[in-house]
Amino acid sequence: MSATLLNHCGAREISLDELATITAPPATETWFPVAHSDVYRAVDQTLCGAGYEVKRQSLSVAKEGHRFFGVMDLTNNILDGVTLAIGIRNSTDKSFPIGMVVGSRVFCCDNLAFHGEIVIAKKHTRFGQERYREGIAAAIASLGQYQTAQAEWIGRLRTWQPSREEADSLILRSYEQDVIGARLLPEILHEWRYPSHDEFKDGSAWSLWNAFTTVLGLKEQAHNPAKAALTTIKLQSLFNPEVIDVEPSQAAAV
Repeated sequence: MSATLLNHCGAREISLDELATITAPPATETWFPVAHSDVYRAVDQTLCGAGYEVKRQSLSVAKEGHRFFGVMDLTNNILDGVTLAIGIRNSTDKSFPIGMVVGSRVFCCDNLAFHGEIVIAKKHTRFGQERYREGIAAAIASLGQYQTAQAEWIGRLRTWQPSREEADSLILRSYEQDVIGARLLPEILHEWRYPSHDEFKDGSAWSLWNAFTTVLGLKEQAHNPAKAALTTIKLQSLFNPEVIDVEPSQAAAV
């Protein structure tokens, strides 16, 4: 299963060589855009320097090349079927800042679930690119700790078997607390009761989590990873920490 991006509204997947041909517009007194290839290279070089290897990746651009999105799957597994993943984005039309998120990819459904996220966002200021590189270095230095905490959290979800009433209540509360909208409610219920993948038919809280992230991933994760990160942090708070024995401190702050 390869890393994928959901390209719509004119977005298209491109190669790394093509990405390198897209230049940034001239800077102004207050705005200093960074070329997409420089944003990508900062992440790739820092990962390689720290001993991490990119197993597969997908890159895409939108709005005549002004907006860039990418996902990278690393060779490092968190648990069986779950690996570390990186999401990056950049714009040269002032639409959003330079950003990177760290999360997990579940390969059987290829969803990019930014839970327990490390999120970096830096504006296009005079020192924005430098601050971005510093943020990347700090984030990648903490990957080992993140990987351990994530493995423990997923392990607890896999051993918790919520009753139908518990599961339905959690899905309803996700709507009542504005984690998901009314339009997604029936889709998540359907994915939970009739999973698209055999791996999520065991009725565990991990399967319930993936019902959420599968549906949410189709809607927002590829093109707005920072929003997806915030959504999954809010979603985690709904999974009762007393039941699954998860410490609140395991969810990193945005």
